[in-house]
Amino acid sequence: MMSICVTDLFIYPVKSLRGIRLERAQLDIRGLEDDRRWMIIDDNNKFVTQRRLPTMALVQTQLTDSHLILKSAHGECAIAREYAGKGAPFSAVIWGDNVQVLDEGDAVSAWLSEALNEKNSGEQHVNEKNVTRQKKWRLVRLANQPRPMSKPQYLGEQTHTVFADMAPLLMANQASLDALNAALAAKGETPVPMNRFRPNIVITGLAAFAEHKLAGLMGQGYNIRFGYPCERCVMPSIDQMTAEKHPSMEPYITLRSINSMPAYGKGESAKPANPKAAAFGENAYLAQAQSCLVLVGDKFQVLHDAS
Repeated sequence: MMSICVTDLFIYPVKSLRGIRLERAQLDIRGLEDDRRWMIIDDNNKFVTQRRLPTMALVQTQLTDSHLILKSAHGECAIAREYAGKGAPFSAVIWGDNVQVLDEGDAVSAWLSEALNEKNSGEQHVNEKNVTRQKKWRLVRLANQPRPMSKPQYLGEQTHTVFADMAPLLMANQASLDALNAALAAKGETPVPMNRFRPNIVITGLAAFAEHKLAGLMGQGYNIRFGYPCERCVMPSIDQMTAEKHPSMEPYITLRSINSMPAYGKGESAKPANPKAAAFGENAYLAQAQSCLVLVGDKFQVLHDAS
């Protein structure tokens, strides 16, 4: 087996918007620095992703020392990294969690609503005067109260996330993508890039889907534990450059046929295999309290025992 190596690092400052490729990133128990620190909510204060609004894939993100910059065909929108609003914290919902958030304001909401509604004609509703209008979307950040811990039985007692679905990190294996693309090509389908799966850390040096059999990886001065395989949804069927969905749900259908969800967990937390679901990547976390620096080119050794 060749050495296991980090080949790519990605963060997604706003949940479900386009990500940023990095050469180095600080990692702590919440994940990579600046990853999923903002999210978009609807008028029911519920989180929104590409599953519902595919055009989120078209909005680019950029970080400067002072601002988050959003870019689309409608121009740019700048949000101060230090909260500049005067709003009070309020409750929003992400999956099963109620979190306290701060709103980034009406001007940001107006910009987002224009950028995201262009192709999402289904996201409309009729008011009391029977006038159809586009929905409004709002950008929020976490307030001072932390998000409740998700799945500590798999992701560690000290782990926290901001607006990631469940785990602080998503680790992906390049060989697994290569195997998927070979299977797609054999069916006459177009291969897909890694951005369909929105990983944080991409590695080489493992056989395809071997990541599901490991407890984690040991780096230089830090360990990353694997919690459980990432069960995929329809999002990989969305082209991240065009926001178009594949009409036959590829690559999801092919992925499910070659790598369905394996069994995971132990004892009362054990989950059986699910052949009706597809897996890609590992939900993971930093197994230490102190932060560390992760760089493209970092080498890993296999961690077989998570105890």
